[in-house]
Amino acid sequence: MADLRVLGAVEVVAGGTRLDVGHARQRDVLAVLLLDVGQVVPVDRLVDRVWGERPPRQPRNALYGYVSRLRGVLAALDGVTIERDRGGYVLAADPLAVDVHRFESLLRRARATADDHAALALYDEALALWRGTPLSELDSPWVDSVRGELERKHETAVLDRDDLRLRTGAHAAVLARSVPDGVTGERAAAQRIEALFLDGRPADALREYERVRSRLADELGADPGPRLRGLHERILAGGGPDTGRPVPRQLPAAPSAFTGRTAELAALDRMLAAEGAVAVISGAGGLGKTWLAVRWATGHADRFPDGQLHVDLRGFDPAHEPVPAERAVRGFLSALGVAPASIPPEPDGQAALYRTLTAQRGLLVVLDNARDTGHVVPLLPGGSACSVLITSRHELGGLLTTHGASALPLRTLDDHQARELLTHKLGAARLAEEPEAGREILRQCGGMALALAIVAARVAAQPGSRLAALAAELRESRLDALDTGELTASLRAVFDASYHSLDPGSAAAFRLLGIVPTGDVGRAAAIAVLGDARPLRVLRAANLLEENPPGRFRMHDLVKLYAAELAARVDDPGTRLAAWTRLFDHYLCWASAAMDLFSPHEPYMRPPAGRSAGPQPRFAGTQAGRAWLDAEWTTMLTLATSAPEALAGHVVRLAATLWRYLDIAAHYHEALTLHTTALAAARSGTPEEAFARQAVEVALIRLGRYDEAAGHLEQVLAFALDQGNDLLESLVRFGFATIDDMRGRRPAAREQCELALAAARRTGHALLEGIALCNLGEHYHWCGDHRAAIDHLERSGAIARELGSAGLGGPVLAALGSVYAGLGRHDEADDHFRRALDFARTGNTNLEVSALNDFADTKTGAEAIERYEEALELARRTGHLRELARAHHGLGRVYLADGNDTEAQVHLEAALAAYTALRTPDADDVRALLDPSSENPGNGGATT
Repeated sequence: MADLRVLGAVEVVAGGTRLDVGHARQRDVLAVLLLDVGQVVPVDRLVDRVWGERPPRQPRNALYGYVSRLRGVLAALDGVTIERDRGGYVLAADPLAVDVHRFESLLRRARATADDHAALALYDEALALWRGTPLSELDSPWVDSVRGELERKHETAVLDRDDLRLRTGAHAAVLARSVPDGVTGERAAAQRIEALFLDGRPADALREYERVRSRLADELGADPGPRLRGLHERILAGGGPDTGRPVPRQLPAAPSAFTGRTAELAALDRMLAAEGAVAVISGAGGLGKTWLAVRWATGHADRFPDGQLHVDLRGFDPAHEPVPAERAVRGFLSALGVAPASIPPEPDGQAALYRTLTAQRGLLVVLDNARDTGHVVPLLPGGSACSVLITSRHELGGLLTTHGASALPLRTLDDHQARELLTHKLGAARLAEEPEAGREILRQCGGMALALAIVAARVAAQPGSRLAALAAELRESRLDALDTGELTASLRAVFDASYHSLDPGSAAAFRLLGIVPTGDVGRAAAIAVLGDARPLRVLRAANLLEENPPGRFRMHDLVKLYAAELAARVDDPGTRLAAWTRLFDHYLCWASAAMDLFSPHEPYMRPPAGRSAGPQPRFAGTQAGRAWLDAEWTTMLTLATSAPEALAGHVVRLAATLWRYLDIAAHYHEALTLHTTALAAARSGTPEEAFARQAVEVALIRLGRYDEAAGHLEQVLAFALDQGNDLLESLVRFGFATIDDMRGRRPAAREQCELALAAARRTGHALLEGIALCNLGEHYHWCGDHRAAIDHLERSGAIARELGSAGLGGPVLAALGSVYAGLGRHDEADDHFRRALDFARTGNTNLEVSALNDFADTKTGAEAIERYEEALELARRTGHLRELARAHHGLGRVYLADGNDTEAQVHLEAALAAYTALRTPDADDVRALLDPSSENPGNGGATT
């Protein structure tokens, strides 16, 4: 296995031999890729990290050379490659082959291990990976920041290991470390003082304490923290702290299966670092709030020399009523040594005594499962010596506001943490037996800790069962599969407790949001459904709804299933359909307003807009309208493809509203899905059906499915001619012309272009005429008639300028670039291509991919390769088969010219496969390049 190193000098070691990875800049590139192993690093980010504010004149060319040489070095290693992907580079390798990622993995395992000796061994293994200063010999602002962060992680790991050493009796190893210096070393100082005391040297320990106390006072004007003070008292007493009074130890046992949550544990470290701090862990039921609180509390028990108080307040317990605060106070008084006869009879007196007893003690108070702020306020200790850790399904906004509490909203486990938890419970071998079933189980549980625990319990109860059977059960009925029959271990019961805490209006809103088919919903859309914003605030505060990013609301998939079940059981069909209708009306209204800005000269292509039952659209400008479309188009697609049959008309109108946006943004597959749905929903023999069919045809052409597209074109043309619909006729003839041109049928293509132009002029729509002129100009260019091409393109450009239509002007610029290149006017061509790409990169992906290929066709060498690779990436992402073939074809030609036959072969074979699927004559050109001895001359295909 290769050993890839950054915790010291940047090195690659294979079989014990260190490979030469080049000079400092090249090692900078390797370091960036190693630190983000498995992740795409955009080229611009690589350039910024390697050169900072002083890049070379052509940084991309330099970067290309470094990557090429690094690929040569890494070619000797199994399973380690550098690949280009989505506008950047990715180092594909096992993350554990990189020492820094192995270091962090070992730390995570150590922190999740209950056995102190096993954890200590993992810390030793992790820290042994450090060979000196990380990224030594490299020097840049980015390297300095990364190095500082790594060194902080190293110091934290050293301190964590020393805490384990003290717990396991290895205090001599702590004393062997150098004496900490500076006020920032208070934790290390406490460890050293404790080690001296455990080593039988109390006098040395007291002297060390006095030295630290004096330094803190002189340099920070601060007193020692609770851990140091507790140690001081313990040393003076010669045993446990405050031996004359009880020291409560009420914390439950730490969860044995706890994994992950490293960031959350670190956040609690920061929140509870000072005396008197209050932290609130909030989140939906089933996320593991109690696990996290107990894990942190048990891991930091030594910071609280006067003990730990704990109570489960059962604020959302499905089987019991909440524990009154008065009862919890009495329990705490007993734990603090107050005899039953000495406890005051009145709640106020009890609370006052509790505050008095806790005012000067270094206690940790854990209040688990609180219902609301009023539930916990009577349990807050007196003075500022105690720290308080609270868990609740509500965010406890009142406590955050009035008591200065810190908030830790808990989210679902990420993919890595969820897999780690399931692996810990089931064993790696068990998951390895059925990897796909394991992945399906993880998907269905959605990072919810309780769901994963229930799954693991079910597997443990049936050792011979197959994970595939459980995965299938989860697919069919998730909530049933996650019901153990016990109230404390059933997701429905957990959700029930949260739901029944809601007021009636918020409960009704919860149910209605459950039937919204999309994964998330914007604020305005939610208000349109609910009629009011107040329930959104209530549901978010109850952690039944997550707002992330601001203005977008999402339910966890399992919570959403539960809400939908409730809606089906509680709300009548009319209520549910009315909610659907309000949601659809909202999106139709807002989409129409956004399209009026996105494509202002094509109102004739869209149905009239209605009104939303919620806020009305008020976009600040074109960019705001486009941003809304970018954020909401997937939501609208989901809405349309899952709508009840009663809303068929809404589906047809939405598809007609969005078709131009989906085409420009190159969402071809999604456009085909939406327009196919609209076609099925439209009434037969109507203009709506014909327009839907025409939209299907456009998407099919982009995806290279020409024969299918032609079938739709013929039906729409027949309808258009029969009805005298010039708009439809013009659009359909565009499609025929495109297919004819791509397949080399030039005369037929020209006839269709000219008929499309005539029909466009009959409509009286200037933009449609401009599009027809642009298409005809491109056709003349492909035919080699540059004079006619320029004439038509300049007339199209004049219309674009008159209308102020960049959407037409961009394609005209790109087409003129190709024409000028064909005439040998290369400076003009470059200028037009760059202007076209500047416009395309504001959001016209459809134009961008074709313009990149067109521009690359005029270049050679590295410049052509870079543009073809960008086009190839876009074509792969969008599914544009024609442009994919062109990019492969172009790369094949360039690599062949450069003598790189291996790369040329790969790209030419890919181009041949795509052209063959398209059934275009370009395939003959590719065959001739692949086999120069062939007698097949090729005919130049559809491009010049």
